[in-house]
Amino acid sequence: MLIQRYLLRRLFGPAGGVFLFSVVVVAVFYLAQILGWATGDGWPLSAVLTMAALRLVLYFDVLIPASLLIGMVVGMGRIQQSHELTALVSAGIAQHQILKIMGWGVALVAIGVACLSTQLRPWGYSEFYTVEASLAARLDVTRVEPGRFQVGDEEWLIYAGGKEGEQLRDVFVHQLRESGRGLLTAKSLRQWVGEDGLVRLAFDGDVTSYRLPKPTQQNTRQVIGQFDSFEIVLEPKQVAGREKIRRALPMSELWGTQRPIEQAELQWRLVTPLSVVLLAWLATLLVSTTPRRHRNVYLLVAILTVSLYFSALGVLVNWVEQGRFLGGLGVFWAPVILFIVTSGLAMARHQRWMNA
Repeated sequence: MLIQRYLLRRLFGPAGGVFLFSVVVVAVFYLAQILGWATGDGWPLSAVLTMAALRLVLYFDVLIPASLLIGMVVGMGRIQQSHELTALVSAGIAQHQILKIMGWGVALVAIGVACLSTQLRPWGYSEFYTVEASLAARLDVTRVEPGRFQVGDEEWLIYAGGKEGEQLRDVFVHQLRESGRGLLTAKSLRQWVGEDGLVRLAFDGDVTSYRLPKPTQQNTRQVIGQFDSFEIVLEPKQVAGREKIRRALPMSELWGTQRPIEQAELQWRLVTPLSVVLLAWLATLLVSTTPRRHRNVYLLVAILTVSLYFSALGVLVNWVEQGRFLGGLGVFWAPVILFIVTSGLAMARHQRWMNA
């Protein structure tokens, strides 16, 4: 039992380190990207952090298999270099027992990735789309920057000549409704929420309301009314339904559809746990048993393999979405090719052992 724990720590410990490093790099990238969007659109910090965290977790089904391959190459390289496997075999521990320990570890990782891909992925994307849609539909005049047009939501276009605190000055507000287009101008505009939870837009000072002609009409705008103050009451909007976005669909719906875009998502979810097993098998073949052989080349091969493999998966997913099922295999072409290459390496190594 002690030896099993030791081997698991030596083999999978580096994979955990690679994974943590990858998480930090991806987290910084996505946080910087979403902060850039937030700065331009005035998103609240809590929503930005939520979206960045969801994006990071949704990338785990790629980071875990990639980290496993690279980490196992590092861990096995260290064990081989210090001749620990040879010492264990000399102590009476058979090689198949060592492979069994590795197999159980890889199986647990594969099961975890399968859960991430089939359960956490649709939930995470559903939450991400909900936050994204709520931000897009959120009317907040405090986000408006003076001197530029800014979209409040799909109905409102707001322009302000100046700003004092949370109150806008010299405002121009365009509203697109089912009944037509409207325009409001006023000296000031402020937004507040009443006890009933309704959003109120309070216009003050030379408020003028116009009805605008349709784009196909040549009529000029028509004045509807002029007021000293004017208030619009807005009911909270329901967040746009995103349940039909393919990445947010549950497995039960993906199984029953023949649409290419959803088939691509289904195949991705099935391929990721399979990738764990194949990449772990490849890791066992990338480490040379020859003493004192330089091992950095195997680490470089592992990094290049991960990059090429997941790039190929991305290309195949796009092709399947476009209706190219590629002989019925679709996205599975990537693991099939990896299996063929890995099998060839295994046979070549076995042949060398037989001839030694």
